[in-house]
Amino acid sequence: CDRYGVVLVFDEVKTGFRLANGGAQEYFGVRADLVTYAKALGNGFPIAAIGGKEAVMGVVQPGKTAHGGTFSGNVVGAAAADATLEILETEPVIETINARGKALMEGVDEILTEQDIPHVVTGVPSMWGILLGKEEEPYEFRDYLGGDGDLYEAIAMELIARGVQPDADGREPWFLCAALSEADVAETLTAFNDAVKAVKKKRLRR
Repeated sequence: CDRYGVVLVFDEVKTGFRLANGGAQEYFGVRADLVTYAKALGNGFPIAAIGGKEAVMGVVQPGKTAHGGTFSGNVVGAAAADATLEILETEPVIETINARGKALMEGVDEILTEQDIPHVVTGVPSMWGILLGKEEEPYEFRDYLGGDGDLYEAIAMELIARGVQPDADGREPWFLCAALSEADVAETLTAFNDAVKAVKKKRLRR
């Protein structure tokens, strides 16, 4: 982008304040020209934000480029974001989330291996996913098309019945928050193990 004068835009709506305090930019060591944020920024409250280099952001001013948004002027969202950023600066939030996520990823991988289900546990500890029916690391959306989405959905439904609520769409990642305790991780893995066994048992009856 620097070589050809192209503006590098990072969509950090999902990765911002999850991969690292500096998002994907910090994690990958690449500085974007323009960045979008939402979700984790407000910690559950409605807010979205953009940021970027002065050369790009400087054009947003009267007489040049107008800017407005759904959450513009939302005082509650802004206050939540301010509090969230302060917590991220003073507490080991990302480290805690990564530790819990790593334990979940390893536990899920072990359970699926024991149950002889072809799979890939992919992603980073703060936002990871499960691809069933394949054993090659996915790199793009098309890689998920050959996976066993029906099996994933069946396991997800069994998990929901046991008090764990992942997205039933296997293409969506599992997001973690700092409130998740070690006990929650253990409970989730127990539920996952029971859910996989329940689905296998139902399929054997067919």
